Amino acid sequence: MPEPGPHDVLVEIAAVGVCGSDVHYFEHGRIGPRVVRAPHVLGHESAGRVIATGERVTKHSTGDRVALEPGLPCGRCRECRTGAYNLCRDVRFLGAPPTDGAFTRYLALHEDFAHALPDAPSSSETACSSPAPGRSGCS
Repeated sequence: MPEPGPHDVLVEIAAVGVCGSDVHYFEHGRIGPRVVRAPHVLGHESAGRVIATGERVTKHSTGDRVALEPGLPCGRCRECRTGAYNLCRDVRFLGAPPTDGAFTRYLALHEDFAHALPDAPSSSETACSSPAPGRSGCS
């Protein structure tokens, strides 16, 4: 069970889409320079429910439904500091080595990358939305 940090939400994963990159990692063990070198959890198109929050979380509460943004920027570069985190050159992605992904029961993630959802659509439909600037999700 992951332990949420001060700004993290702990999400019980309800649905994860299978993306072409997941299939590629599974079949070939790599995509370009990103190589699976150890046991690795795939999956980056996901949705679930917040089951715990870090002590400094202000955007979510226990019970909230959320879609998870798969890109995890560094937070330190000029692009991140000016609000253009989608241009971060040191971004990591859920499910892309070495960062484990969402094919797991629980995932701790910074609250900024968990996006609140209404009661509809379903978690399965929402998992394919891949909420990130310029991302279209699964088909």
